[in-house]
Amino acid sequence: TFVLLVVSEISPKLLATRHSVNFSRRVSWLLITLHRILYPISSLIARSMNAFHHRFKSANGRLPISGEDLKTMAEIGAAHGTIEEEERELIHSIVEFGNTSVREIMISRLDVVALPAGATIAEAIEIIKATGHSRLPLYVEHLDNILGIVYAKDLLRYMTSHTKDDHIDWTSLARTPIFVPLGKKLDDLLRDFQARKTHLALVVDEYGGTAGLVTLEDVLEEIVGEIRDEHDETERDPFEKLDENVYRFDARIDLDELNEVAGTHLQTDDFDFETLGGLIFHLAGKIPATGDSFRHKNLRIEVERVESHRIVDVIITVDPEDELESVDSKSKDSGSE
Repeated sequence: TFVLLVVSEISPKLLATRHSVNFSRRVSWLLITLHRILYPISSLIARSMNAFHHRFKSANGRLPISGEDLKTMAEIGAAHGTIEEEERELIHSIVEFGNTSVREIMISRLDVVALPAGATIAEAIEIIKATGHSRLPLYVEHLDNILGIVYAKDLLRYMTSHTKDDHIDWTSLARTPIFVPLGKKLDDLLRDFQARKTHLALVVDEYGGTAGLVTLEDVLEEIVGEIRDEHDETERDPFEKLDENVYRFDARIDLDELNEVAGTHLQTDDFDFETLGGLIFHLAGKIPATGDSFRHKNLRIEVERVESHRIVDVIITVDPEDELESVDSKSKDSGSE
């Protein structure tokens, strides 16, 4: 391989670049001869390809290339080494971006940090310091009654001119929020963020209640991957590999991400939920308790920790699919007997 590389690639390139004029004069007659001999064949192939392209062109004169075509080309390019793995993942993320809904990436209502309308300035500062959030939804009584979004920089500006005040009419400081439905696609949401010049939107369900919120960072992470800042340093990873084919997952992990991590093939389009916790509730048919275990396809699922009716940690063991098929066949044979 090394000799072939030196003789057939490196040496000709060096000769051609160092003696470009002489090299061109010496090989030009050969290239012209080959061009004249092969011209009938090359022109026939060119005309055939033009006719083929013209037949399949769309109304705007371009060949219709689907998202799946782009993903396939990226897979082929990565397999042949023409593009890096990170570039392949980026192409996949961009193609899937427009098909991803807000529901799949939003911060759940249970995890929303918000500011009550009756809070003092000191209490608001404590919330900002504890969470590191620069934008807080303002609500009255409950999260379904959102009045606006309070920006930390607006509060700081207010404090410089009202140094002795501890109470504040938050509605005078809050900015108008934008509300989006659960099914809104991320490409449309990104355009809304650009048009409204804002970084946060509140997500509402079909009944008008607050389902959660979504930020510009959440949207961008769907393209470029996880973005961590100084406030994310203490945030734990959504999964931990304990042993071969054994994982500890945060129940909030998206099922698509679980498929990537554990190499599983859960058909997420078949479900009306997005997370591992939703799958467990679906399998249990009730609120599970710590220690409950379930089997789904080739997955052995054990609930490790539950807090306030909420699943926190889950242990998953992935059985090889060939073993699962042999167990199924044995059980069918014993049942027929």
